[in-house]
Amino acid sequence: MSDQQVQILDFEELLRYIERRLAESGKYVQRDAIIAILQAEEAFLMEKGVLQEVKE
Repeated sequence: MSDQQVQILDFEELLRYIERRLAESGKYVQRDAIIAILQAEEAFLMEKGVLQEVKE
């Protein structure tokens, strides 16, 4: 077994955080656009082996 650390991220919490940060900087981005960006980032990180899907 390896010494990998598993950290679970809540997608909705991340989405609200990004929306709040954008609002604080005076920007508005539609939620669908943020979701599309996050999904693309997730796919990229999974392809690079940085993220792995964890089965419960």
